Amino acid sequence: MNSAIRKIFLVALFILTLSLTGCATLGPVYQKVDKIPENSGLVYIYRPGAFLGGGVSPNLYTDKGKTYLTKIYQGGYFPYFAKPGEVDFSAATESESSVTLDIAPGKIYYVKLTIGIGFFVGRPHLMVVAPEIAEKEIADCKLIPKEN
Repeated sequence: MNSAIRKIFLVALFILTLSLTGCATLGPVYQKVDKIPENSGLVYIYRPGAFLGGGVSPNLYTDKGKTYLTKIYQGGYFPYFAKPGEVDFSAATESESSVTLDIAPGKIYYVKLTIGIGFFVGRPHLMVVAPEIAEKEIADCKLIPKEN
């Protein structure tokens, strides 16, 4: 009986994994944005490759969850131009994580997304990262197109 339950569990896990794995066409490898528009700051939201949570692609929002920006895929990055002042970002699956930045014109910010263990689906975690660390981590990430 133990063997039958184990086989059912493995098949269910395999089907769940396939259903959560999305195919995304990512763009070119990371390139710094040449010019930040006047009276804007630049926020790079990125997600380095990792084994854990590979099939989970959380939605990214701003404006307290009211404005959808894109899905954040493993190994991808998304540049976002923000107006000066407080700007919030949130990522959601079965749970939500958020960060708030005080944007200054012409400044560059980095927000990293990681995936932790969740009950049904991996849980997103957003964190602000120092430029010297983020520039190394984002180097292999590929551009996430806006039309996601």
